[in-house]
Amino acid sequence: MKVLQINATYGYGSTGLIMRDIGDALRSSGNEVFFAYQSSKAPVENGYRIGNIVDWKVHALLCRMFGKQGYYSKLATRKFLKHLDKIAPDVVHLHNLHSNYINLNMLLQYLAKKNIPTVITMHDCWYFTGKCFHYVDVKCSKFTSGCGNCPKKSAPPKSLVFDPSAKVLKDRKKYLSSIPRLKIVGCSEWICNEAKKGIMKGFDITTIRNGVDTDIFKSRDKQALKKKFGLEDKFVIMGMANKWLLPSNSDFWEKIIASLSENDKAVIVGCTDTQKSLLERYSDRVISVGFVSDRRELAEYYAMSDVFVNVTHADTLPTVNMESICCGTPVVTYDSCGSPELVLEGCGYVVPENDVDEIINKIELVKKEGCASCAEIGKRSFDKKMCYEGYIDVYREIIKP
Repeated sequence: MKVLQINATYGYGSTGLIMRDIGDALRSSGNEVFFAYQSSKAPVENGYRIGNIVDWKVHALLCRMFGKQGYYSKLATRKFLKHLDKIAPDVVHLHNLHSNYINLNMLLQYLAKKNIPTVITMHDCWYFTGKCFHYVDVKCSKFTSGCGNCPKKSAPPKSLVFDPSAKVLKDRKKYLSSIPRLKIVGCSEWICNEAKKGIMKGFDITTIRNGVDTDIFKSRDKQALKKKFGLEDKFVIMGMANKWLLPSNSDFWEKIIASLSENDKAVIVGCTDTQKSLLERYSDRVISVGFVSDRRELAEYYAMSDVFVNVTHADTLPTVNMESICCGTPVVTYDSCGSPELVLEGCGYVVPENDVDEIINKIELVKKEGCASCAEIGKRSFDKKMCYEGYIDVYREIIKP
């Protein structure tokens, strides 16, 4: 079986790692793998870079002017389709195509005309909306009835003047519906259910969770790590700066920090210099850590912590939850989008969105009870090798005559 995957990145970022790992699973089972992408940090075996920096910038400019993402890069897409002709893949697997580097309608028309079995992974909501990646933050449901008058017109990808979201959504339905052998995969039950409310109603949709590398994200000696980080005898609450320190979350983190006792410490990872300055006045209760690119180092932060608090409002399936649980650290999170699906029994708690008091209560509950079986449950449920074997089953099913 010959499979070609397309994504904005290869080998880094969440979707770039997922594409790489699915490729590894395919190779391990004796299949041929090809990749197409906008950017990678190193040469890629059987890889093809779509377009160039000039094309991407022109695409981004036109998108900003006219509000249509994935409608430009015609020359780059035409060259790529000729490359596809040479490879003649048995399956084409689409991931993230919304980074101003490929013409979506041209690609879908090609896949339909050639009758190539096609798999699409919904990492966010872009494939079934007229513009946005997520809409829950503005409580919008227009994607169910046709979009138009978009409340996120000024959100990325920004549109300066026009709002073509109604036309874009019609095109999505038209071109997706034209592919004879199409399988839609959502990485969470939540996004699958959302997709069925709109243009993908009646499509063949299934759920395959993203996985994590449990050789990296695994249980470690918690006390030894606490000693390494100078946090002996502290109850450690870990959070991510890009969620905790959003302007809309100021009431949350200030209240959480105020609730900490002298035996507690909050470790906030991924802080910018500005955010570190913001947290300096809480230095007796908070440790601010910059962006951690080394995943083994990140795993140590998870494993050292006693609870991971994820106050996400719009995540299809937050990988951080899985990473934390695989490291043996329970999760407390909001009942929002795909985040609660990952808090399996014995691995933490889900609280109503924006209920800070209940977050504090659940932190106290973890402090009293702990979650000793977290790492074992995580490995059994989220290991990437197990998760991505599901895609091989999907490929085999979809290429059947």
